[in-house]
Amino acid sequence: MVGGIFQHTHNPWEGGILTAMCDEFSNLDSRGHGAKICATTMLPSWYLPFRPWRSGLEFKVLASEMPRACGHLAVVRDRDTGRIYPDPVDGRCRIAYTPSFFDRQNALEAVLGMCKMLYVTGAEKIWMSKSDIMPFVRDRDAANEEEGINDPAFQSWLQSVRSKGMNQPETAWATAHQMGTCRMSSVEKRGVVDPQGKVWGTEGLYVADASVFPSASGVNPMVTNMAIADMISRGVAKGLRVEEGSARL
Repeated sequence: MVGGIFQHTHNPWEGGILTAMCDEFSNLDSRGHGAKICATTMLPSWYLPFRPWRSGLEFKVLASEMPRACGHLAVVRDRDTGRIYPDPVDGRCRIAYTPSFFDRQNALEAVLGMCKMLYVTGAEKIWMSKSDIMPFVRDRDAANEEEGINDPAFQSWLQSVRSKGMNQPETAWATAHQMGTCRMSSVEKRGVVDPQGKVWGTEGLYVADASVFPSASGVNPMVTNMAIADMISRGVAKGLRVEEGSARL
């Protein structure tokens, strides 16, 4: 996450959420891998935990800036994978995943883009969810203010971000809205469920959530997920009515 603090109060937790998206960095390798920039929900309980702080007093100051805050997320479509395996001791599901250098570099380009967006829109302070990067504080009195993102002080700060990269554990990574693990397909060999949401080769078993997405959407899937669940559930209900009618006959 990258955030900015602006001069005027605008109470960002009010109004619509997730209302803007930028795909400038979504195809960095010409093969569909990169990152989308999305506006994030600005509820304090979501936004504030991403901001690095080093003392109770500093956190109180961060919280007091909330009415003037703005936040963006880099949603990365990763090229490289992890693995899921059973725990050798108790059999529980375990997940092993670390973002690869390739995917971290794509995230970095989007992060730098978000910083520039915040600068040109007038942010007084720019921060990111990295514990080893101090926020950039704009100097309104500097003679080079008119240079925009070419401001030497801002460029120096961006270079420090680039040089450290999306290193771990200093960088906060998160995942949400897992999709596509039971892909819908028109033929059995290309997916897990058919166009009606029924698991191929299995009677009576349906999947009706974001698992059936052919691929991750890259943006919040709530409305699409609701529509797919509605479509599949209506089909299941229709099938049950047909079965009941056949049973009566």
